[in-house]
Amino acid sequence: MMYLPIGLDVRGRICVVVGGGSVGTRKAMNLLRVGATVTVVSPEATDEVALLAVENQIRWQRDEYRGDHLDGAFLAVAATDDEGLNARLVQDAKDRGVLVCDASSASRSEVIFGALHRSGGVTLAVFSDGRNPSLARRTRDRIAALGEEWEEK
Repeated sequence: MMYLPIGLDVRGRICVVVGGGSVGTRKAMNLLRVGATVTVVSPEATDEVALLAVENQIRWQRDEYRGDHLDGAFLAVAATDDEGLNARLVQDAKDRGVLVCDASSASRSEVIFGALHRSGGVTLAVFSDGRNPSLARRTRDRIAALGEEWEEK
């Protein structure tokens, strides 16, 4: 086991997601669901990010990433398809004492996101130490299919 599976309280904490594609959107949504103050930094983003920004649920900075985007952040997530940019963000975060997740490299990450499922007051997180996210999702889905056994009686 490479990572300690923990619950992390990010309610009201500034969490910056760099990358507005499908991976960045998924990470931003997970953070938003648990009460984080989410900023997405990306010149372009999915329709979902755009809508959340219009509804003032998240902040969308239509910008190329700069280190000062991490000022005041608790957690940073690198979610771009540019390895160099992701590596730079990881270093910037570490230099600032900001927890960091690189969605493209578990080995550079201090924090990883598990495959999550929530039902009936229970949260399931399946981790593969970042080695095989699709296996983690398939495992999560098989466990979640138990369905009714998760509901509180």
